[in-house]
Amino acid sequence: MPRWITSEIIRQTPVYAGLVKQWTERAATVPGVADPEWQRLVSYRALMEETETALTALRPHRAPDVLPSRKPVPAARTARLDA
Repeated sequence: MPRWITSEIIRQTPVYAGLVKQWTERAATVPGVADPEWQRLVSYRALMEETETALTALRPHRAPDVLPSRKPVPAARTARLDA
C-alpha cells in the first residue's frame, strides 16, 4: 500500500483504502501514485526510439542518411507522488 495511505485515511475511507490495496496488489494504476509504465511511454527516450523505428521502417534504404546520429539520452526521472 502506498505510504501516503495513512491510518487516518483508512479509518475515514475504508472502501477507498481497500480499493487502493487491491489495485496495488494487481500492479494497476492508483490515483495519486506515479505510474512507471506511463512515465516510460511519455519519456523523451521512448519518443526517440519510436521515431527511429518508424523512420527505419519507412525508408530502410535511406535510414542512415535520414536518422540523426544517436546521442546518449539521459534516463527519465520518475515522479514521486506517493512520498
